[in-house]
Amino acid sequence: MSKQTNKSLPANSTQIKKDGQTPAWLPIRTLSLLLAIISFAVYANTMQNGYVLDDATVITRNTIVTKGFSGIPEILVTPRLKGFEQSNDAGSYRPVPLILSAIEYQLFGANPSEGHLSNVLLFIGCVIALFLFLNRLLKNERTGIAFIAALLFALHPVHTEVVANIKSRDELMCFLFAFISLICFTRYARSGKIMQLLAGAGALLLSYLSKETVIAFIFLIPLVFFFYENENRKRSLFITASTAVITIGFLLVRAAVLGTNHTNAIVFLSNPLISAPDLLSRMASAILVIGMYLKLLFLPYPLICDYSYNSIPTVGFGNLFVLVSLAVILALTVTGIYRLVRRPKDPWAFGILFFLATLFLFSNIPFLIYSEIAERFLFFPSVGFCLAAALAYDRWIANTGTPLFAKNRKALAILWPVCILYSGLTFIRNADWKDNYTLFSTDLKKAPRNCELNYYMASELSLNMSSEAPPPTNQKELDQESIGYLNSALSIYPEFEAAHAALGTIYDRLCLFDSAIVHDKKAISLDPFNSIATYNLGRAYFFQKNYADGIKYFRKTIELKPGYIMGLLNLASCYTADKQYDSAIVYYNKTLAIDPTQQIAQKGLAIVKQMKSVADTSNNGNRYP
Repeated sequence: MSKQTNKSLPANSTQIKKDGQTPAWLPIRTLSLLLAIISFAVYANTMQNGYVLDDATVITRNTIVTKGFSGIPEILVTPRLKGFEQSNDAGSYRPVPLILSAIEYQLFGANPSEGHLSNVLLFIGCVIALFLFLNRLLKNERTGIAFIAALLFALHPVHTEVVANIKSRDELMCFLFAFISLICFTRYARSGKIMQLLAGAGALLLSYLSKETVIAFIFLIPLVFFFYENENRKRSLFITASTAVITIGFLLVRAAVLGTNHTNAIVFLSNPLISAPDLLSRMASAILVIGMYLKLLFLPYPLICDYSYNSIPTVGFGNLFVLVSLAVILALTVTGIYRLVRRPKDPWAFGILFFLATLFLFSNIPFLIYSEIAERFLFFPSVGFCLAAALAYDRWIANTGTPLFAKNRKALAILWPVCILYSGLTFIRNADWKDNYTLFSTDLKKAPRNCELNYYMASELSLNMSSEAPPPTNQKELDQESIGYLNSALSIYPEFEAAHAALGTIYDRLCLFDSAIVHDKKAISLDPFNSIATYNLGRAYFFQKNYADGIKYFRKTIELKPGYIMGLLNLASCYTADKQYDSAIVYYNKTLAIDPTQQIAQKGLAIVKQMKSVADTSNNGNRYP
């Protein structure tokens, strides 16, 4: 009877036994739709947020992206941040997310709501792709576990940075295409249809072109197709070979675009491990960070947008938390390998090894990366955690292959409170990403000794307070508040050159030129290429009527930022005040060559020509009485 019933079932469904009753059938697409609705619900409030953090670097202030459709060919052949003030940071090549941003900019302009909507839809795609893959990995026999794992992934608060920050769509697209590639490869492994192999390879390439994180799949794809989907070894070899070809091809294209002299500078404030006293302390501190990642997966609080210096202490192997973290890492590694060898299709082994493989890239153990720790680095590794959590729930609590529908009050009493708690934390955290001021002020309460957060807060308060614009009535109050945050940043790290330059800007605006000069000179001593400090220093000397030094630093500013209009205008003004009229005329003309409509330059040029004429007449009169 059961065989006959099984034959009549639709292919797109899963069996759920209800306490010995007649089997019920729930389509996979219904579960996928449910995951989509839940994912949308918890992230819907991000669509009222604005641009935050690095969104400007890849959207609003990226001159290539803001070209819209016409910028797409250039995006394909340039480094990721080339359009952001001609950035010298050419360390990454991620054209696919930038292309999406360019399309959105062409269609909707600088509208963050559309960007946030796209991120939410991409995240929904990630959740569904994860569910479909895990269901296949579990042979369509333990759909409830796949669903719970995907549900936890959808609700986990640690993902808020990736979804709420438009810039992090590179992570979303990398994940989405990576799991689409796994789904296509598993279809090929079972059916042998070559189009599925090609589709998987194409999706993997798109994943690489979104973000380099997917390089962990060099290990994970052979793991899947030689231990889990290994019924046909020949097809597994073709899948692995396709992965190798796509990886090598991407690396060659990336190298061609970035060139051999590209920079990917690691700075102390973002990753203090670069200045660790020795290799042992660097390794110990990196292990401490892995322990913090594990803690965030189990207890996602507090969540902070920036973990720069000095959020994480530099420690040695005598630190208790380091030893505990190391013990957990070793236990996971041994357990994962042991279970894989003893039980080749063990889902526990897959979850553990997936977590370790994807986190290893961001561990700062094989090599240093730009940041010491960031919540977005958990986006891929959290898959392993969510799968393990679903397996644990099924084994020790629900005790059934279909935990979602179990009539087990104990199981439901644990599952739904966790889901509600995660949903609430996610929804609340999304609101923190409303704008920079809200985000920085919220996170500073959790991490008051974070150097860069204090600097970011001061910068946000000073935003749009250009010294050339009429000051708002509360500017002095905001300036004083900014000074407080900048002094806090410098008390944490006295060599923070950007904070010194920012103080120079504020003191210049407040006409406290002696203080401005002190901080600008300090900034230049720490970074001779800081054009903000050189510009501020030129202004300070100009207002002190020290025109020789003013000219010196304005010239230096122009060397550092060729074509900088304000630098050219101030240099021309300085020459005018120093009665070097011919030089003033030269720089006013250079300004007008860049922007013929520049009214200040037009007016200044007319005035300096008149002054030169008067001076020439006076000199002629003195020479020939």
